Amino acid sequence: MDVKDYIDTRRVHEPDFMLFLTIFVLAGIGLAMSYSASAAYAQRVFHDSFYFLKRQFLWCALGFSALYFFQRVDYREYAKYTKIMLFVLLFALILVFVPGIGKNVKGSARWLGMGPLSFQPAEFVKVFLVIYLAKVFSAEHETVISNVLRLLVPMLITAIVFVLVLLQPDFSTAINILLVSVLMLFVSGFPFAYLLTLGLISVPMFYLLIYQVSYRRARLLAFFNPWEHRFGIGYHVIQSFIAFKLGGFSGVGLGNGTQKIQRLPEPHTDFIFAVIAEEAGLAGTALVLFLFCLFGLRGIKIALHAPDEFGRLLAVGLTLLVSIQAFINIAVVSGRLPATGIPLPLISYGGSSFISTMIACGILLNISRYREAVIEEVKLAGEEAL
Repeated sequence: MDVKDYIDTRRVHEPDFMLFLTIFVLAGIGLAMSYSASAAYAQRVFHDSFYFLKRQFLWCALGFSALYFFQRVDYREYAKYTKIMLFVLLFALILVFVPGIGKNVKGSARWLGMGPLSFQPAEFVKVFLVIYLAKVFSAEHETVISNVLRLLVPMLITAIVFVLVLLQPDFSTAINILLVSVLMLFVSGFPFAYLLTLGLISVPMFYLLIYQVSYRRARLLAFFNPWEHRFGIGYHVIQSFIAFKLGGFSGVGLGNGTQKIQRLPEPHTDFIFAVIAEEAGLAGTALVLFLFCLFGLRGIKIALHAPDEFGRLLAVGLTLLVSIQAFINIAVVSGRLPATGIPLPLISYGGSSFISTMIACGILLNISRYREAVIEEVKLAGEEAL
């Protein structure tokens, strides 16, 4: 019998200040760059250069409110409601395909809501999927059979989420979900043979999903030689390259960029990092990269000091969720990955992505508040003896 199953042996501390400061600075950069990247477009289309900035302020207010709420709720509470959360959010993923309920924008069925009030269920599903996987992978296992069941059931649920998100279509979010799931599986200590088998099974699936789908195949070919498709599928990344070149080391100054004006696609969302590169230069992009690296390091430190296996896996999963999405966005914008639409966490304009990221950050901050009391008392006793 483990006393931890009946008695809470944790000590409560203040949340990780450095992580909170990193989140706050990234959100601040997001506000400034969202306005700079969108002002010209907003003035031309809506006759209000502050159109997107005002909405981003609203998302920031809601996002920080969510962060405060979730950093106050004990992370262990989520483990009790994983099935309910998954059922509701999977239902929401299905609803986006229902005519009259789901909203189709630019050929993608990703939104639920009416009029200006809408959200993307996939952004919230990925957070609660991490909670579910952390719970399942932290459970006790003693036999090979139970080990296999602990692998197959969550992987089946992950596959269902992956397919539903892919059908929207939202390939980048689907890949992010898959990568985080596999890495959580690796961190949880499953035998390498299981992971290898899973990888081999996935090879033909990815061949069908990428190379046999015409527009994805075109993006892959354009990735290897965008200049050959400079007026077609390679246009986006070439305009991003130009932004990087114009920015140089120190940039042309906030608000002075020209690529965002009818050249860069989605300058205030998917390609906002290119606007940062042009207006803040290498110094600005290095700062953003440093902040995301710092976010990852603080998240891993929180995971290492978590008082239980569930907290450790949850911290790892949430850290990876934000860090991998940031890596994919930056890699796409800098031409290191084929073009795909994915926002830069905490910086790109948008409500669903920002609020779901702040929920993840709030839970991560809550995990940072707890330490194992028994370990600290033993350490303290040892220091006093010396």
